Amino acid sequence: AEIAASAPPRANARSLSEDRAMLQSVAQRLARAAQPFCRAELGRDCAFRIALVEAREANAYASGRDDIAVTTGMMRLLANEDELAAVVAHEMAHHIAGHIAEGTLRTQAGAMAGSLIGAVAGGVLRETLGVDVGLSRLGAQAGATAGRLTYSKTDEREADYLGAHIMARAGFDLERGGGLWAKLTALSGHERTALLDTHPAGPERLAAWRRTAEEIRANPEAPPRRDR
Repeated sequence: AEIAASAPPRANARSLSEDRAMLQSVAQRLARAAQPFCRAELGRDCAFRIALVEAREANAYASGRDDIAVTTGMMRLLANEDELAAVVAHEMAHHIAGHIAEGTLRTQAGAMAGSLIGAVAGGVLRETLGVDVGLSRLGAQAGATAGRLTYSKTDEREADYLGAHIMARAGFDLERGGGLWAKLTALSGHERTALLDTHPAGPERLAAWRRTAEEIRANPEAPPRRDR
């Protein structure tokens, strides 16, 4: 209901240089707050490199070892530093939780399994029908997709949860930052999660974010729960 009643997202009037300055300021605060989580989960400090990428699509992503990119299209939608902090902290959490390496391994394992299944099925078709429909290649593609999607929603939920803790430790407003999920849902029009979606639906993310904010307010110094 809150998402349905929210105003349509509108582009802000910041310049590119203002966006860069805003991203740098938010990233520095978050990086300092994230180091205890990095040491606890990875056994090392994180050396985050945050880049502003010129692209119309509203997007942000984590890659490599500690790399994070935020598009100018995403920056256009963000009304304040708290919303930007929710985006950047979420991507930091992907690195801290090891999701990048896990996703690569799942994709590779899925491709191998799909290729094997496709090769066996293709052999049967060649013997019975005398045709080769390329099932080994198709199976590898399908397996890679399945492997990439396996637990991806779980990864996104974990990144939201850990990202909220990083945000709070950096002194950002979780309530204002949570408005991001309503904004992105209104933009996409997707209020339910489909089978092949890699992210939970907007209402689910907003509700989970609110629960996490309540948890943090109740005990600001408590570490993230492991049994969530």
